[in-house]
Amino acid sequence: MDEPPVDIVDRHRTDVASEAREYCDACAGTGAHVEAFVFAELPSGLSVAYCAHHGTRYLGRLREVALVLIDHRHLVAS
Repeated sequence: MDEPPVDIVDRHRTDVASEAREYCDACAGTGAHVEAFVFAELPSGLSVAYCAHHGTRYLGRLREVALVLIDHRHLVAS
């Protein structure tokens, strides 16, 4: 008999990286409201959001430590 298809959905996972925040966490300290394009879930359980500039700056470190990393920098308008 043929093997049944493998279900790749992790039905037990309840947490996902949040993209609900629309503004860069790093720019928020300056009072600026800059759209976020990079989102990450950290091992501490916190989620961070960064604009394309800060996302590029921190991307290397985020790749090392983030549990989930979502990079939408390709959506930045030229």
